[in-house]
Amino acid sequence: MTEQSARRPRSRVTPLTVGLVLATAGAATRPFSWPATALVAVAALGAMVLTFRGRIVRLPRTARLGRGLAMWSALLVAALAWEVYALLRQPALNRPSHEHPTLSTLLDPALEQWPLRFAGWLVWLAAGWWLVSR
Repeated sequence: MTEQSARRPRSRVTPLTVGLVLATAGAATRPFSWPATALVAVAALGAMVLTFRGRIVRLPRTARLGRGLAMWSALLVAALAWEVYALLRQPALNRPSHEHPTLSTLLDPALEQWPLRFAGWLVWLAAGWWLVSR
């Protein structure tokens, strides 16, 4: 067995295990609490570390790529601006406001039950892993 084939199953099991542990811990926390925020920060920090450790692949510059990059960047900036504005307009960082809802506030009613919260964490972590692994 070669070194790469021996390493392949482990490389898939580790992120899956970490994801299940984070999803279980996240689903067990109270929404908008400091432990939930800390788990989100740990997951985001881990994603950033994995992103910067990866190799950079230079894509050929095309007009289509430039337009797509501009469009997705504008959408991301608009969504982040809305989130930051709504977050800063809340009475407290750990208390949601229905007058200025963040995405978390809007999704909270759908994710009240533990199985749905667990599924929500899994979807969020899977989407993050998909973005990081590209």
